[in-house]
Amino acid sequence: MANNLIVMTWNVENLFPPDADTAAADTYATKLTYLASLIADTGADVVALQEIGSLRAAQDLRAVLGEPWQAVVSSHSDSRGIRVAVLARHPLTEEAQIIALPPSGLPAVPDVNGDTLTHMGRGALQVHVDCGGAGLRLLTAHLKSKLLTYPGGRRYPLNEDERARGAGYALLRRTAEAVALRVHLNETLTAAAVNGQPGTPTILCGDLNDGPDAITTVLLEGPADGDVNRPDKGDTVRLYNLGRRLPPTRAYSRIYQGNGELIDHLLASRDLQLRLITIDSLVDDITSIGASTRSREKAVVPDHAPVVARFNG
Repeated sequence: MANNLIVMTWNVENLFPPDADTAAADTYATKLTYLASLIADTGADVVALQEIGSLRAAQDLRAVLGEPWQAVVSSHSDSRGIRVAVLARHPLTEEAQIIALPPSGLPAVPDVNGDTLTHMGRGALQVHVDCGGAGLRLLTAHLKSKLLTYPGGRRYPLNEDERARGAGYALLRRTAEAVALRVHLNETLTAAAVNGQPGTPTILCGDLNDGPDAITTVLLEGPADGDVNRPDKGDTVRLYNLGRRLPPTRAYSRIYQGNGELIDHLLASRDLQLRLITIDSLVDDITSIGASTRSREKAVVPDHAPVVARFNG
């Protein structure tokens, strides 16, 4: 792996190519310039993106970044059309589209309409980045948010029982998605281990829509953390949440109703945890948001800050 590899995860908030609206086209172009400029300023080698509106949006950003950047986009979007993507300045290979809730996970989770969920709301993506040595395995995901919906797509409950059920359904979906990712990681990392040692350095990153101590986040780490400086049998599948090493005054990635929240995460295998030089959340440009998204339609700066980790060789 190359020295000083820099990995970023960033929810870029509804990056949709515009229609014929001239004002929307101007906002889109300005936003692409802002995103590309910040990415370039960090020196990032690999960028995991969430809330990409289409393959075209990812390719438009790649074009503004210029050569040698490459892009891979997930094949499965939510009902709004948002999905995840990975951009890299190194050769990039798609390894897996993670969509189904696996039989060995939680495959029979009910949803708010009384149906049974069979797949993630937004597909996750696994790629291999050829950045020297064994390279980097990177997975990016965007788990179910805490925003609630009710039968038929309603955004309001008819009574308090329905509100409680709606919150429960959202948590069930986010949990099933997290378990699906962990099951995929268990299989992938176990298969790649050599003589009981981890294989390719691995990062799982993205908008997990919950804090570092939430069950849905913690379960993605795998076996309970022992001492990172003492190898043990869990190291082949264990991940470490690098966000726990953020500067205390910047340990958030979104400001919701005036409160900082760390919901964008980088979870790394032991070899990368030991090679971590710095991690930061670039929060200087973001502002507080509320439940309504109408005021965000013309926003250039996303509502999430990018989280950036630098590793040595």
